[in-house]
Amino acid sequence: MPIPLYGFVEGDTLGLLVLAEEGETIVALARALQQAASIRVASATDIDVVHDGKTIDLELTVAKAGFQALDRIDVIRRQKPMTLLKSRRWTTCGAAR
Repeated sequence: MPIPLYGFVEGDTLGLLVLAEEGETIVALARALQQAASIRVASATDIDVVHDGKTIDLELTVAKAGFQALDRIDVIRRQKPMTLLKSRRWTTCGAAR
């Protein structure tokens, strides 16, 4: 039985109402949302889906993820891990300190 969900794609100005099938994977649902928003936002390949503030495993089905009617999901670009920058010493040209 289809489950109506509110979907938001990062960078889009509109929320989308989508009917998700219980056996549909989260990644398929995210791609469908990206396709629906593609006129306004470029699709991304490295994505995460967030529900109730938690990142959802993309391989789960809608039913296993526990989505209920009118839940909100967000499709966001996956954040790259922060790397430490090497410390640089700033120097001033022409001024002795």
